[in-house]
Amino acid sequence: PKADRGICGADAHAIAGRNYLRMAAAGTAAHSDHGREIAHVLHASSRDGAYQIKDEAKLLSLAAEWEIATEDRDIYDVAHEVAEVGLLEYGKPFGKLKLLSRATEERQKLWDDEEIAPRAIDREIATSMHMTNMGNTADAEALVRQSLRVGMADGWGGSMMGTEFTDILFGTPTVRTTEGNLGVLEKDQVNIIVHGHDPAFSEMVVVASELKEMTDYATSKGAKGINIAGLCCTANEATMRHGVRMAGNFLQQENALLTGAVEMICVDVQCIFPSLGPLAECFHTKFVTTSPIARIPGSIYIKFDTETALDQAKDIVKMAIDNYENRKVDKVFIPSHTEEAVVGYPTDQIIRELDGVTNTHLEERGSYKPAIDSIKSGVLRGAVAMVGCNNPKVRPDYSHIEIMKELLANDILIVASGCSAQAATKAGLLSLDAKELCGDGLKRVCTLVGI
Repeated sequence: PKADRGICGADAHAIAGRNYLRMAAAGTAAHSDHGREIAHVLHASSRDGAYQIKDEAKLLSLAAEWEIATEDRDIYDVAHEVAEVGLLEYGKPFGKLKLLSRATEERQKLWDDEEIAPRAIDREIATSMHMTNMGNTADAEALVRQSLRVGMADGWGGSMMGTEFTDILFGTPTVRTTEGNLGVLEKDQVNIIVHGHDPAFSEMVVVASELKEMTDYATSKGAKGINIAGLCCTANEATMRHGVRMAGNFLQQENALLTGAVEMICVDVQCIFPSLGPLAECFHTKFVTTSPIARIPGSIYIKFDTETALDQAKDIVKMAIDNYENRKVDKVFIPSHTEEAVVGYPTDQIIRELDGVTNTHLEERGSYKPAIDSIKSGVLRGAVAMVGCNNPKVRPDYSHIEIMKELLANDILIVASGCSAQAATKAGLLSLDAKELCGDGLKRVCTLVGI
C-alpha cells in the first residue's frame, strides 16, 4: 500500500478485521437463513401434507430440552410450537441462544467471561454490520471477537437448529453405501441434478422421481429410469437419507453439464455458479432456480412453495423427462470413474457405532466415552471437522485431500461435511479401505468400530 492508513485513519488491521467480520456475518446470514427456512417448513408440516414428521423421537427430545409440553398433545401441535420457539431464536430481544446449554459448563463460562456468547442470531448479524459501517469499530481485536460471536450464532443457532429440524422432518440419517464422481450419471436414464443447500426442495424432487407415475412416464419417453444425482450440500442431504449418488462438489458443477447427459439441474440456494445459465444453453439442459434468494439469469424460475411442494416437484421432474428426447448423443461423454463411499454419521449414529465396542457389563453406553477414552489414552490424537468449498486458485480438491491424508496418518479422526466430504469421496477416503492410510492408532479404531 502507498500509506499505512486509510484517509479516515483506519490501519490495515482495522480494514482486514472489518472485511473479515463482514464475511463472517454474510456466512452466518446464509447458513442461518437456511435454518430459518427449515423452521418454517416444520411449522407448515401436517399429517396429510407434503411435509410430515419422520423422526418423532427427536422432536420429543428437542421439545423436552426446550421445556415444551408434549403430554396428551398431537405430534404436529408439538412440532409447530418447537418451530415457533426456534424461529424466536432469530430475533428475541433478551437472553442467549438456547442451544448453547449443550456445551459443557466450563465452555459456557468461558464464552460468558469473554462476552462472545451469541444472543439472537439476527442481532449478531446486525451488530456485525453496524460495527463495520463507516465511522465505527477500528479495533481489530474487537472485530475478531465479534466474528467469533456471529460465527457461533450460526454454529450453535441457525445451523444446529436446521440440522435438528431437518432430521425431524426427513428422518435422521443412517449409515449407507453410495458412490461419487461424474460417473454416477447414466447414459440411458433421465439425469436430474439437485444442487445447493436446502433439503426441503431436493427432498421433494427425490420423492417425486420415485413415484410410479413418474417412472412410467420416463419409460414411455424411451428412458430406462430416472437418475437423481447431487452436487454440494444438497448432495450430502439426499445421499444420507436416500442413497442418491454424488456427482461432485463446488468446482465440478460446470463439468456435470459438460457431460451433455444432464436433462435438468435444479437448484435452491448457495454455491450456484451464474455460469450455469449460459452453459446450459450450449446443451439441452434445463436450468431451474427455485428460490428468491438465488435468482440467476438464463434460468427457469419456479418459486418453490411448501403448500404445493410435491406437485411442483412432479412438474419439475416431468419437465426433465420431456427434455430427455432432446439430448444430443454426439455431445454426450460421461466419465466412467466412480468411488464408493460409506456415509450417514449424524451424532446419533456415531454413538450407536461406539456402543458396538463397549463392554455392556462395565462401560457407559449411549455416549462418546469410547472415543474420548481413545483420545485420552493417546490411541487417537484428536478429531477435526473439515467442511467447505474447494478453491479455484489451486488444483480442485488438492488442499482438502492432502490435509486429510496427513491427519489420518497422524491418528486424527476426521468428520467431513460439505464439499470436503465429496472431495474425500472422489479420493476414496470415505471407503472402508481408507483405513490403510491411517496411523496405527486410528487404524485399530476403524477396524474395531467398523468405520
